[in-house]
Amino acid sequence: MKTIRLGERVIDDRMEIEEILRSAKVGRLCLCVDGEPFIIPLNFAYDEGAVYVHGSDQGLKTEALRKHPRVCFEVDEFQGIVPAPMPCEYDSAYRSVVADGTAQILETVDEKLTALRLIVNKYANEEATDTLTRSMVGEYRSERDRATAVVKIQVERMTGKRSIKTST
Repeated sequence: MKTIRLGERVIDDRMEIEEILRSAKVGRLCLCVDGEPFIIPLNFAYDEGAVYVHGSDQGLKTEALRKHPRVCFEVDEFQGIVPAPMPCEYDSAYRSVVADGTAQILETVDEKLTALRLIVNKYANEEATDTLTRSMVGEYRSERDRATAVVKIQVERMTGKRSIKTST
């Protein structure tokens, strides 16, 4: 992974990088499709060095991950515009993380359920998690659940960056 040109913007603290990964609402998954880069925004969860996403078990994203499991994942938090006397000196306040790793499509119901609980807990509530659990186990497992691919991206490297300038 390349180094960040403006060293003062680097986030070195792994705890802060992981906090950004846990709090960001949208992640962008970059993968390779027929030799070309392809990026898709997704809901996701981060836990213990891994990013979890889900989607259809068929389609472009899943097929691409099966062929080329090396991926890049990005999140950012836009915090506002920082005005300046001259328009070309305006800046943005933000925090971002870029991570790369290897994607694995989870196979067992237990693996999928654990990952999906993380995602549901991030965006919904405990009742939604209970409903998910009931729909994923036993004879009540729905066709939609069987057709859901759940992907674990084991993060191998990540960098954080920030710009939190304030107006003078």
